[in-house]
Amino acid sequence: MLPCLSLRRFGFGHQCWLWIFGSFLLGLVIAPAQSPAQAPAQASVQTSAPALRSVKSLPAPKVVARYWAALGGEKALRAAGATTLRGTVQTVASETGSFTLDRRAPNQLRLELTFEDDRRCLGTSGTSAWVQTTRDGASTLVDDIGRQRLLEGWMLAGHMLDAKQQGIALRSLPVVEFAGQPCYRVVFTSRERATATGYFAVDSGLLVRLESGEGAARQVFQFADYRLVNGRREPYTLTLEASGGPALTLTVQEAIPVTSFAANHFDIPTGDPALDVPALLTRIAQNQKALDERVTQYTYTLTETIRRLDGDGRVKETEVKVYEVYPLTGGVRARKLVAVNGKPLSPSEAEKEQRRVTKFIEENEERQQKRQSGKADENDEAQRRRLAISQFLRACEFYNPRRENLRGREVIVCDFRPRPGYKPTNDAEKIIQKLVGTVWLDAEDEEVTRLEGRFASDFKVGGGLLASLKRGAAFVFEQTRNVEGVWLPLREDFNAGIKVLLLAGLNISVENRYSDYRKFSTETKDVTENPPATP
Repeated sequence: MLPCLSLRRFGFGHQCWLWIFGSFLLGLVIAPAQSPAQAPAQASVQTSAPALRSVKSLPAPKVVARYWAALGGEKALRAAGATTLRGTVQTVASETGSFTLDRRAPNQLRLELTFEDDRRCLGTSGTSAWVQTTRDGASTLVDDIGRQRLLEGWMLAGHMLDAKQQGIALRSLPVVEFAGQPCYRVVFTSRERATATGYFAVDSGLLVRLESGEGAARQVFQFADYRLVNGRREPYTLTLEASGGPALTLTVQEAIPVTSFAANHFDIPTGDPALDVPALLTRIAQNQKALDERVTQYTYTLTETIRRLDGDGRVKETEVKVYEVYPLTGGVRARKLVAVNGKPLSPSEAEKEQRRVTKFIEENEERQQKRQSGKADENDEAQRRRLAISQFLRACEFYNPRRENLRGREVIVCDFRPRPGYKPTNDAEKIIQKLVGTVWLDAEDEEVTRLEGRFASDFKVGGGLLASLKRGAAFVFEQTRNVEGVWLPLREDFNAGIKVLLLAGLNISVENRYSDYRKFSTETKDVTENPPATP
């Protein structure tokens, strides 16, 4: 494409809540024309050429700073604003067409490719990545492909400015030779663990190659023929190659500075104004009680993988915990730890964990009794962490609704962002006011099937003295529909830079996977005394 920390539930799912935090904090394959012809052989990358022996690696920030200077200087890049590139595009089969590439810092791109009657449009809005083709229509990109395209959007539209503020980690790799010239290499890693490697010519400082993603999400860009235009350099020849597809060569004919684009210019161009997403979410909230009753019939296995990352975005520690999870009164769930890093708990550890679970269940019963009697429980951590749909409707605006397909089902997709001018009335709404993202709603069952969100700015607790969550922190929540028609959690991903109290910051990645759903009808007191051994 140009084209906590105990994590809880993300999603508007059962109980009508979005669980944002735990204990610490309240693709596209580019193929404009199908052809049996293969992509031309790319210039090889060498790691042991004689010319490399005298070139030492530089720290990643210095390599990027040299790149800014080569383009015309950091000040000129920040003042440049938006740009449109226009020209011709050619495939390896010599089919030709035209292209228009619009860019707006820090992370918005829109590329339109036209080959006779075949038109393809690709973009990143800053919130989501998308593709539209004549044959297949439009769709929002998800998972690895979507994450990679968003990272590329920042690198190509934002010229890699403000990496720290955007939640991007940088690290250097050894110097290599590409196309006959030594190149510095820098790996860029987003909070969502998308990665890309940039190759910067040692002599000129310019970006000559960009490798992004792996497998189906992989794309390779090459840049050449840089020319000075409007006070900064632009590559007038770009080669794009996606996994499984032929290479495209884009030749720029004009580079035009743009004062501004329309507000929705980078959004997926298939919005349906007739779709009333707030009304749909309101119906979801109203129908939630019946759905909650059905969900409480299930017990399941939760596998939680926590990765702690260093400042360069590399994993330095991994911990995998497996829990048996049982429903309790009031929609609360008890989690019983059964294994850590592939090993079952020892008898003494298992006994200690059982005592903890028993105490948790007893405390929950007390909270439910207080709630039924109308007495507020100020120590109810679970209630304080819950974010209701009604709060989203007040604090967010939902825009660009459209109809798509996800996992074989028709969905209504829309993006959301903080409502301008809205003043939060509680801590939950303060969290929401920091979020931008995309939500997928099942058109038939009117359930949230997928939710992606990220923090557009830092979120601070206690003015930052207690804790802070860095801009770029991101989460994904997804549900699946079982054969009985019940929507159940499938996965959660959470990636963030967190600082607690005055301690050093922590970069963390959490993955929750739900499995082994089974009907559960045992009384709560039986769970306390003799929980099932294998849910």
